[in-house]
Order: sequence, then structure tokens, then C-alpha cells
Amino acid sequence: MKRLIVATALASLVASGTAWADPPGHARNKEHREAQREYLKDRREAQREYEKDRREARREYAKDLREYEKERRKAEREYHKDRRKAEREYRRWARGEYIPRDYLYDRYYIRDYRAYDLPPPQAGYHWVRPYEDDDTYYMVQAATGLILQILGE
Repeated sequence: MKRLIVATALASLVASGTAWADPPGHARNKEHREAQREYLKDRREAQREYEKDRREARREYAKDLREYEKERRKAEREYHKDRRKAEREYRRWARGEYIPRDYLYDRYYIRDYRAYDLPPPQAGYHWVRPYEDDDTYYMVQAATGLILQILGE
């Protein structure tokens, strides 16, 4: 009888160990869940990186666009400035026309007309030299810019 009791006790111990053990697929399910968590974590991180890259690309594009527009406006101003300058440089006026007000300032007046062999201007008139590289002199009415006389080329 002793043997029967010992055998029963041993059988119950062996059976109880297998009862507490994990089911056969449990380890695989646990690994699957961990892999799924890791995958979702990586996916969220990739999404954050993607959004960050998109924001950065938008900022760079906006910056490049601002720089392009700035350069375009500058080039346009320079183009028109050069065009106006060229129009002014080749402009010649005739007697009876009005010289633009831009040239009715001290900078263009010839105070020492004798140094240029010019006759003295009448009262209310000045000698004007619009272009430094041009030897054309205009006697203009100081108030209106009406050209009375032209000497030079």
C-alpha cells in the first residue's frame, strides 16, 4: 500500500507541473504581441520623422521662394533703373523744350560759366550741364526749366 500511495503522490506531482505550464502556443503569442508592439512603435517613429521632414521641406521651399522673389524684384528694379538711365543718357533737348526737374538742382548748375567759355546767363536763367561726360550746355529758366539756348555738341 505504501507503494500505491507513493506512486499516486508522484503521479499527482507530475500532473500538477504540466497543469501550471503555459499552453503550447502561448510563447509564440507573446512573441507575436511583442513584435507587433515593436512594429507599431517603429511605425509611429517613422510617421513622426516623415512629418518632421515634410515640415522642414516646406520651410526650405518657402525660404527658397522668398529668396527667388527677392532676387527677381532686385533684377527687375535694376533692369528698369538701367533702362531709365539709358533713356536719360541719350536724351537731347531742343530750344523751347523743358528740361526735366531732375536737372534743375545745384549739382547740374554751372556757376563758373567763364571757365567753360560760356556767355553770362540772363537774369532768372542758369547754365545746366545734365551729363558729366557730355559737353552740351543748356541755358534754362531756373523756375520752369524752359530751354533758351544750347551750346556744345
